[in-house]
Amino acid sequence: MFHITPRGDSCTRTRGRRPPWQRERRLVVRFLVLAALVGGLMTSGVLGSQRGAGLWVSVAQGQSLWSIASRHYPQTDPRQAVYDIKTANHLQTDYIYPGERLLLPAE
Repeated sequence: MFHITPRGDSCTRTRGRRPPWQRERRLVVRFLVLAALVGGLMTSGVLGSQRGAGLWVSVAQGQSLWSIASRHYPQTDPRQAVYDIKTANHLQTDYIYPGERLLLPAE
């Protein structure tokens, strides 16, 4: 971008500087791209660490968290196993439904 600036009797072409808002806009765009990349890497790291970390089961009619915990973790206190299943599946309550898939964490 060139500006014509009068200097005395003659006119010369000089290269103009970018306004400060253009430089700041580039910084903001670079920061947003970097933040998106870092967020994507962190998300893939978290989700990737959950794969293969246990067994997936489908809830059958009449099953409860207690019955699933007792069946799949016979050596563990069922209360601890129920807590682990709820934590692994981000469950807020003890209610589960037929057909729902649950991740049973590895012991």
